[in-house]
Parts: sequence; C-alpha cells; structure tokens
Amino acid sequence: MLVKDAYGDLFARVRRRRPMSLAAEIAWNLLPPLTFGTERLVISCVLAPVYEVGGDSFDYAVDATTARFAVFDAMGHGLQAGWTATIAISAYRNARRRGLDLPATVAAINDAIEATFGRDSFATAVLAELDLASGRLTWHNAGHPRPFLLRGGRIAKTLVGQPGLPLGLRSIGSPGSPPAVQSEPLEPGDRLVLFTDGVVEARSTEGEFFGMERLADLVAHHAAAGLPAPETMRQLMHAILAHQKGQLQDDATVVLVEWQTGGSERVAP
Repeated sequence: MLVKDAYGDLFARVRRRRPMSLAAEIAWNLLPPLTFGTERLVISCVLAPVYEVGGDSFDYAVDATTARFAVFDAMGHGLQAGWTATIAISAYRNARRRGLDLPATVAAINDAIEATFGRDSFATAVLAELDLASGRLTWHNAGHPRPFLLRGGRIAKTLVGQPGLPLGLRSIGSPGSPPAVQSEPLEPGDRLVLFTDGVVEARSTEGEFFGMERLADLVAHHAAAGLPAPETMRQLMHAILAHQKGQLQDDATVVLVEWQTGGSERVAP
C-alpha cells in the first residue's frame, strides 16, 4: 500500500471522507510521518483540521547524533498561509541539508519568506535541536507560544528566553544581528511539548479557552498513566475537538518529543 500510494491516487481517495481544500493538500504533502521512534527518541505529532488546515505545519529530521524539529504557524488562513508554510518548511529543510547551524537556519527561513512575500506574510515558529547522546536541547522562539517540559509526569518548566520576531519580519527589529538561541539540559524520559496558538486559544461554545493549563494537565496525566506518545497525542486531539464540539476555529498542532537514553519502548504499549 505504501509503495502504491506514492504513484497512485486510489488510497488517498478511499481514505478521504470529503474533498480537501487546496491549502490542506499542500500542508499534508509537506508533512513527515506523524510518529517517529527509536530507542533514544520518540517524536509524535497531531495536526487538525484535516480537510481545511492552512497555516500550521511541522517538520523534523533525525540523524545519528542530532534530532532537529520545528513547528510553524503562518499568518492568516487558506492558500496564502499554505504558501507561507510551504516556503518556511522548504527553507528549513534546505538549511538543514546545507549543514547550517540553528541561528543561520532561522535567518535563512526569515530571508526566504521576506524574499517571497516582502512583509506581507510571516510565520511564528519554534525551531529546536536535540543532542541525542547528552540530551542538550537548543532552541529559538520566533514569536511563538512557549513550549513546556514534562518531567516525571509533572510540568517541570516553560521554555522561556529571549524571543525573536516572527519569521519574515526579523529585518524590522534587529537587522544583521544573529537570532538568539537558548539551551536546556534534558533528563531521560523528559517530554517536550510544542504547540500552536490554535490549541490554547480554542474556545468552547461558552467562550472558554482550552488554555495552557488544560493542555499541560492532559499531557502530564497521560504521561503519568504510562501512555506512549502517539496515544497521548490521539487523546489530546480528541479533547481539543470535544472542547469545541468538533468544530475547530483555527488550525491546532501539537508536537511531542520524548528523549530516552536507550532501552525503553515508548512508541506502543
């Protein structure tokens, strides 16, 4: 099926319950697999809504020593946001494959968005690198909601630091200066949660936000219960959808990264 799916449309048509927007088609064709796992690392991601998503996206790459991952939220909705996300992801992959470090990668994505759209479009993002041997995490926040860290089933901290401007707008704030990069040592079993504002700003019919506290509590609860990362993500997206009676007002994306030192199976029960 995986081989056939690469050159035929049959399975894509069968899987779809209704037509997909052009922006969503672009977004889903950009994405890596939703779950990746080794003895040292698990990355699990969710993105909704399936058929209308536009500006949210994520990407990752894992080699022998380092995991690189990012979440993006492009300005606006629809096709314009989809194109911005496409440029951001493509520039991110190009920078990684050129061997650029994290500050240079941030600058390259910013320049690509500015060169394509001027100042008519931008994307917030968190870009991070994790040393798989030591657990040293480095990241840059480009105007995005702050990720948080779970340790021992509890919220250990929010990753604060000097934030940057959204990608595509850096030349407005501090032209020529390198993007600020922060670092944090992880401990075995730590779970890092990255998300877009469509998660925490999701409103119920009564106007109640889903909120950061609810998000953190749900992930912590599932972690304490021993659920593997993909099941945690599935349960979380169900909760986000239920909070809005199944109708998302904005794209909602969550990326969960779990670091291990080896010998633990965290992809399936």
